[in-house]
Amino acid sequence: MKRCAVLVAVLFFIVGCGTGQDDDVVARVGKLQLTRDELLASISYTSREDSLTASAIYIEDWRDLAVLYQLALDDGMDKEPEARMLIDKATRQIIAQRFIDKRMRKAEKEGHFAVDSSAVGAFYREFPDVFVCGETQYAVARYYAKTAQAASRMENAFRLHEGDEKSLLQLIESIEPGYAGTNIRSYRNSWRLKTLAQLHLENEKMKGFLQNMAPGELSPVIALHDSLFVVMEMHDIVKKGDKKTLEQAYGDVENLLIVEKQKQYYSKLLQQARDKYQ
Repeated sequence: MKRCAVLVAVLFFIVGCGTGQDDDVVARVGKLQLTRDELLASISYTSREDSLTASAIYIEDWRDLAVLYQLALDDGMDKEPEARMLIDKATRQIIAQRFIDKRMRKAEKEGHFAVDSSAVGAFYREFPDVFVCGETQYAVARYYAKTAQAASRMENAFRLHEGDEKSLLQLIESIEPGYAGTNIRSYRNSWRLKTLAQLHLENEKMKGFLQNMAPGELSPVIALHDSLFVVMEMHDIVKKGDKKTLEQAYGDVENLLIVEKQKQYYSKLLQQARDKYQ
């Protein structure tokens, strides 16, 4: 009964039903309220079905925590010295991290973390041994569908498309709307080389196909279970002991240089704070 009530509440949240000024309240326990904004900020999902499940789980957990919190207040825990100390510590950490994130986003928009191709090339030439693969790496995309028929249609779309990326992605989205976000992200990230462990393949059958594919090849439709099917598209392979080309290593080097710039920016921000308050 409880789970049913939660699912009904989530369904109303997703379809946007509601009346009056409490439309943004998803759940309520005593004086505590779970808002639509908090729920959206607290869950991650790739489809409407995923959002329904993630929201239902979060709401149930929120209700349990809310009743325990109110019971703790009745017991005076909010006035306990150690609790106050932990609250103050958490408040400092949250506000400081929000401040850092805000400044980082602003700096990124202003181009402070931009990396040009000459910097990437210089790093690649200076540290050649870094790009020798200790394990075979694969640049592979995975496209999911709820039926074998939809997966076959996606396979044909990738096999027959003539380089028009926009039209291809629109077609993939129309074939399987439920996994559109997941499939488009997979397509756009398919150039990234990863080891077998980093790919987190769903089953051994996928691993077998992967290890026998060549760049440019598509796998047949692979059944993960009765309502989930996948097609893999191999873009590139670097075998164990081989060195990545600059093109293959470009994304990794770019990320390393961006992180280094972010660290430098953080150090300057920290020094600014120390100069003002120490």
